[in-house]
Formats: sequence, C-alpha cells, structure tokens
Amino acid sequence: NLRLAILEKRFHCAFQPKVDIRSQEVIGVEALVRLYNDKGVMQAPGTFIELAVELGLIDELTHLVLDEVMSSIDLIDAYFGHGVSISLNVAAKQANDPLFMRAFAAALAATNCPERFMIEVTEEAFVRTTEFQTDILPGLREIGVRVSIDDFGTGYSSLSALTDITADEIKIDRSFVTDIHKRPRSQAVLRAIESLSEALGMTVIAEGVESYEELAY
Repeated sequence: NLRLAILEKRFHCAFQPKVDIRSQEVIGVEALVRLYNDKGVMQAPGTFIELAVELGLIDELTHLVLDEVMSSIDLIDAYFGHGVSISLNVAAKQANDPLFMRAFAAALAATNCPERFMIEVTEEAFVRTTEFQTDILPGLREIGVRVSIDDFGTGYSSLSALTDITADEIKIDRSFVTDIHKRPRSQAVLRAIESLSEALGMTVIAEGVESYEELAY
C-alpha cells in the first residue's frame, strides 16, 4: 500500500507555523507530510514514516515532500508571508547517508531558494556518527541551508554532544511544553535549555504550544 501511495503521489503537506512568541509574527513553517489512503482518509506520519524507512522508501518520500513544497510556494508566501523559512524533516538514517544528502542538497539548490530551507534532524543523527557534522553539514551551509535539532530532550540529549553540534535551531520536544505552567521541574529544564542554546547561538523553538496558559507562561 505504501509503495502504491508513493507511485500515485497520495502524499500532501500540512504547514505548521513557527511563531515569534513576542511579536506574534509567523517566521517560518514546517512541512508535515500526510498520507491519504485509497478511500481519501488522512493518515498521520506515525502510521507510515518508520515503515518507509524500514522498506527503503523514505528517500523517495522526502523528495516528494520537497516537490509538494515547491508546488505550494506561492500559497505559502500568500498565507504566511513572503520569504518565511520552510522546515523539512530528514530521518537519522538519511542524515548519515552521504549519497542521499548530496542528492538532496542538489535538489534544494535547484529550487533557486535554498536559503529558505531548514533541515530538521534528531539528536541521533548528530551523535550516531560524526559524518553528518563533518562531511554533510558543510555542504548544506555552503548553499545556505540551515539545520535544526528536532525533538530535543527525548533522544540522547548529551550536553557534551551539544558542544560539538553547530546547529542553527533547537526544538524543545512538546513533552516539556505540555502543561508547562503546572510543572516547575519542566520549567527549570526549559530555562536551562534556553540559556544554553542562547549561549551557543541557537534559536529556540517550543513545540506543541496549544493552550493560552502554555503560551502565557
């Protein structure tokens, strides 16, 4: 079914805004892939991403997402504001595959606006090997693509690893953000991550702010 869905291009993107918490301005969007089954019912990524990685289909799916983003670029600009950044997720396995990353970097460069893109990878991609940091990241930076550490706090979360990672953005996992106004220990962790990220020159994104109370905190 997944192979057929790729062949029929039944994947589409939802675009989640990244909002400046002070100005309320949308500064970027994250492309979130959705699969529509043969009955037209939407499937969330949790139902198919790991399978796509296991079956070796994730590379093709990632290129489909980029194609979808580029076909929607005018709508993105009209709805969210001209020139907002666009974040794309790359699996850890892909991030440490030089052949895929070189091909994907070439595809990003071919958009003629690679500086608008931010690649989101998990901590695992950075600490599994040094290949991403030493061999792949410089090529992305050369064409203007930025890099984000996704779901920070749920993976390795090694502070020693952070000293070697030269990412542009760190995304705090929503598990720390949910009901943050009620959880003093999470508040302390959040403050520590924010302080550390600022010292290292990384923008901080809080994932999954869904209530007024969370936003106000």
